[in-house]
Amino acid sequence: MEDKVRCDYVPGCQYKIWQDGGQFCFTTDAVFLGNFPHIVNKAKALELGCGTGAISMLVEHRGASHVTAIDCNPAVTSLLRRSVEDNNLQDKFSVVDGDICNIKDYVKPECMDLVVANPPYRNTGNQRQIGTIACHEVTATLEDFFKAAAYAVRYRGRFALVQLPERFAESMQLAFKYGLQPKKLQWVHSAIDKPAWIFLMEMVKGGSYGMDVLPPLIMYEKDGSYTPQVQKFYE
Repeated sequence: MEDKVRCDYVPGCQYKIWQDGGQFCFTTDAVFLGNFPHIVNKAKALELGCGTGAISMLVEHRGASHVTAIDCNPAVTSLLRRSVEDNNLQDKFSVVDGDICNIKDYVKPECMDLVVANPPYRNTGNQRQIGTIACHEVTATLEDFFKAAAYAVRYRGRFALVQLPERFAESMQLAFKYGLQPKKLQWVHSAIDKPAWIFLMEMVKGGSYGMDVLPPLIMYEKDGSYTPQVQKFYE
């Protein structure tokens, strides 16, 4: 509904972003992923399941020359188009209404330097009404995201995603299955004494063995304020 639509700003780049509280709004995991992958000069990037496009905007702001953003939900892609226009990014973005399972209909094989994705976290359990597609595997599985990424990314290109720790082993298996070598990993904790709640992983298509495990990203100080690690993303 229109009364739930609001204009926010993407942390770190201050691009306007239109969101609908009745659909799904970006959270800190999108901010972390948007700042995580290495971006080569004049990179062509693809976001699978883009939602309202916060990750895509961060990737563009960090140096990608062009971003293709795909989502099967026309309610969010229409908002992304509105955001792209308001930020004068029409020459930098292609917004596609489409199912990532049909990725071959939208992009050529091995044409992207970088693919990013924040796939649905849950594959089972109760589904909440708001944001069901974004939170649960309703239209695409985790494997569908890996398969689409492997198709679209060039040899030696990168695929970066964020996921729950409980799906880490599955993600590693899928990475090897589709020729995506894990090269960089970071665990994210809400507090220094709490278990990790998500992980960030960057893979290289056709990459060699060897993975860098970065220091953990801690979100909050004991007083509830952001740590310096996180605060830098919001400056």
